[in-house]
Amino acid sequence: AIGAPSLTIVPATPGNATISWSPNPPGYILQETWVLSPALWTNSLSGATNPVVIPAVPPAKFYRLYEP
Repeated sequence: AIGAPSLTIVPATPGNATISWSPNPPGYILQETWVLSPALWTNSLSGATNPVVIPAVPPAKFYRLYEP
């Protein structure tokens, strides 16, 4: 969406990655899914926490920001 925050994923401590977004408007929550087709998006346990450190280990996960 126009004006929506940008999601960034960068390496953190060994075996982890940091997910953040900017700007950080209220109302957005982080969602995740194991596959994209069909995608079954669920709210991440981190919710609206920004930034959040997640394990960067297999299997892969996909992330998005969602505004309910």
